[in-house]
Amino acid sequence: MVKYKNLRILVADDFSNFRTSVCQMLAELGVVEVHTASSAEETVESCVKNTFDVVLCDYNLGVGRSGQHVLEELRFRRGIDHRSLFIILSAETSRSIVMSAYDSQPDDYMMKPINSNMLGKRLARLLKQREALKPIYSALCKGNTPVAVDLLIDLSLSESRFAVPAQKMLGEQFIAMGELDKAERVYTKALEARPLDWARLGLAKVKQLRGELDIAGSWLEKIVSDSPLYLPAYDVLADNWERLGENKHMQAAVQRSVDISPMSILRQQRLADVAHSNNDIATALEALRRAVKLGELSCYGCAEDHFDFARIAASAAEQKMDLPAGTADEALQVLQNASQRFALTPNQMAQFKLLSSRVHMLENHSDAADQLFEEAEALFSDQTLGIDADIERIATLLSRGKKSAAKGMLAELQEYYIGDQSALEKIDCFLNEPVSESNIQRIAQINQEGIVLHNNANYDDALQCFEKARKLFPKHVGIQLNIVQSLIGKMKLDTANQDERDQCFAALTLVDSLIDEQHPQFDRYSRLKVMAKNIKGT
Repeated sequence: MVKYKNLRILVADDFSNFRTSVCQMLAELGVVEVHTASSAEETVESCVKNTFDVVLCDYNLGVGRSGQHVLEELRFRRGIDHRSLFIILSAETSRSIVMSAYDSQPDDYMMKPINSNMLGKRLARLLKQREALKPIYSALCKGNTPVAVDLLIDLSLSESRFAVPAQKMLGEQFIAMGELDKAERVYTKALEARPLDWARLGLAKVKQLRGELDIAGSWLEKIVSDSPLYLPAYDVLADNWERLGENKHMQAAVQRSVDISPMSILRQQRLADVAHSNNDIATALEALRRAVKLGELSCYGCAEDHFDFARIAASAAEQKMDLPAGTADEALQVLQNASQRFALTPNQMAQFKLLSSRVHMLENHSDAADQLFEEAEALFSDQTLGIDADIERIATLLSRGKKSAAKGMLAELQEYYIGDQSALEKIDCFLNEPVSESNIQRIAQINQEGIVLHNNANYDDALQCFEKARKLFPKHVGIQLNIVQSLIGKMKLDTANQDERDQCFAALTLVDSLIDEQHPQFDRYSRLKVMAKNIKGT
């Protein structure tokens, strides 16, 4: 039996009549202590200062942030935990809003209008579940995982109506502990009762963590086919494609999740990141454009989204890519908005000035570009700003045609950040061959896989493998020569089409511009060049 009189509840809605109506419903249930809030700001402040058993928050809180933003910020600021139930109330019917609200994972979502009977039943169910799980959450909060697991096992095996949520939590705990066999048994048992999406997803995760990526992928595709609005499955599917090194498929999975929940800033940020890595500039810019807009109200809004938009736009323009008219002006405005909205650190201020300089240079605003560059340089002369500002400084030097200065700075940075692998990974972007251990190992692994395929005369598969490495380091001599060697293999078998023959000689031409006689790959290059010419001549 729920003891309503002991509950502390917050009702948040911008309409006083609705707040009054809900307060009356709660009074009929026996709730004595009810607080109210009329805006997102007031709701957040109340939850940070107080602990509520239940927060009933309208999705639409008037101008500004929504109930979804409130929930995101409370989690971000740790202003809410398992002790509080957060229920979103909404009269919104558009799919994008409904799915975005679900995506924020409230404890429940109730469509308006609501009545006393509906509210009472929903609260009773949620509060009883919270009470049943309370000792489990308490153990987890204390870091006592073994006790929490024992309690979850007991509850999951009981005849209680809360056995199913206990099974879900138990499976998640076993996965977190690396107990994959136990997790598999939990999910399999849950599926014996009925086809639960979370249990199917759990089994796919188990396969993924065991390295059985192809099986996990097929299972995940089946889940999203059967339940196309089940967003967690798209996240795991994207992760699976990433583990396989298939970034285009990864982007497709992320895009599908964004199409379902377009108002999620975190999904837009992830789409921008993977699209950029795939050189899909149009998609990356659009995703960042939306992330910047969504970030105006979200706690996840950040200056980096603004910088990334300008950075990608500037790089694309410098490479003579086609961009919509007005992109440069938009980039300048986005940068200006960042400087006004955020309290920029010295590192960020340097990036702001350097990026602004690059864009002004593209617009032939040489005076503004020079002034901003000089202001940024002054910041560097006063202090050490960090790798992000250093990287932007190199990019700006290159955009201004100062290749020698950029090259010298790269050499200095490699020495300065020699023990910082994260920084070295960022420096790799400007180098023909990586200096970070992670990228060195990554390229070595891809090359090794490709060489095995090549030695077995699986030239097409080898080329696909080498192409993954070439996307990471397009001027890596070893990768280019591996591609040449596989193309020569196809040419010898007369299975290479004209495009592939042209690609072979284009790669050789590129390598010729990158090496000299002292390069360790020069002899190999010379041999492959002769072989390619001989085949061409036959």
